[in-house]
Amino acid sequence: MINQIRADFYRQRRSIGMLILLIATVALGIVTTWSKTTIGITTGGEEYAHQLSAIERQGWTVRTGLQVGVASASSLVYFYIAVFVIVIGSEYSQHTLKNTLTSGISRIQFILGKYVTILIDIILLTLCYFITILITGLALGRKPGADWGVLSKDVAVMTLLVSFCISVIISLGIVLLIIAKSLVIPAVAIVIWPVLIGLVELTAKWQWLKYFDFVGFGEQIVLNTLEADQAWIYAGASVGVVLAAIIGSALIISKQEI
Repeated sequence: MINQIRADFYRQRRSIGMLILLIATVALGIVTTWSKTTIGITTGGEEYAHQLSAIERQGWTVRTGLQVGVASASSLVYFYIAVFVIVIGSEYSQHTLKNTLTSGISRIQFILGKYVTILIDIILLTLCYFITILITGLALGRKPGADWGVLSKDVAVMTLLVSFCISVIISLGIVLLIIAKSLVIPAVAIVIWPVLIGLVELTAKWQWLKYFDFVGFGEQIVLNTLEADQAWIYAGASVGVVLAAIIGSALIISKQEI
């Protein structure tokens, strides 16, 4: 599995797609900070929306930029589809899956290795996003809004939370990719997931669906708009989905012809 992860990162270093994705991620951070606006769809619920509005009405600081930048996490989901395509989608589009699976790696190691690679990619890109927001805010002459210890903690916590929540959605895309053997269905599912969950919950009145609003979960945690008991349910659902996706994908692929 380690060799597979190393091979994936080696391939990414030679990929123009990852460079373009990095540039796009940095550009999003600059635009959101410069324009003092949210790009994307906020899915954190009514209390989250009120908290976000209250923050935006305050004097704009570097810390304000970081907090509001979390609200653009739904846009990062669309960007990181490229990571999904490059890391695991290429195995299907380039027909290299059989070579990989016959090289001595087990199915569960293959899926787990791909998820770990995607997660690391997302963490690094998201870290670049928040660091860009911080640097842009300082370059524009804005006050820090907190000491450097707090700002560093904010960047670390925001990076890990946003990255993990996005990776949960992408783990579902992995399952769909293996079932459909096509990039179209999982790519569409990843794109519409944050919006679809909100719409179905609203129209069907299924309150339990909110625990599968993974992007909204990350947003609410960062702005502290979740009760502790609710946060644990969200966290449990997220971890459960990732484990089910990894194990389920391995089981499905073990039954397929390759």
